[in-house]
Amino acid sequence: MKESKAEVRARLAELHNISMMESDKDVRSYVSSRLKDLHAELESAEEDNLRSVIRSHAAICKAKNMDEKDAYGQDPALYYSLAICGEAGEMGNKIVKGLRNGNDPGASVRAIESELPDVFIYGFVLAYVLGIDIVKLVNAKVDVVIQRAFDGYYGGELPEKK
Repeated sequence: MKESKAEVRARLAELHNISMMESDKDVRSYVSSRLKDLHAELESAEEDNLRSVIRSHAAICKAKNMDEKDAYGQDPALYYSLAICGEAGEMGNKIVKGLRNGNDPGASVRAIESELPDVFIYGFVLAYVLGIDIVKLVNAKVDVVIQRAFDGYYGGELPEKK
């Protein structure tokens, strides 16, 4: 899995700090070379999804001459929640049609590939406009799911916590 731009930037900052403190010429030369490599890596690193979505949301808002925290003159919680439901419904409807028209497993995957990004995008935007730290909430939920797995909530206890 490729590193995100944020991860590469963190490594760049760490190396830059080392280069500023280091007096050994060989070490500074190595760090300088490594910094060049990391700058090249940064070009092809994956963009942080949340940041990308918010950047695109900001561009749309600017084009529509509206505030980033607005929702086309509507209540943002209601507007974006319903948008999520709509996109999930579109995905489900495409899957149903694929099943009805011959149970083509490829149709389900194509439906998911087509609509799932929209669900995520609206979810990220909803969290952003409401000032919700979605990364923190997802990490907390992951911890709950893992704890439940160890407690047997999903059908059997796991042998040991790691």
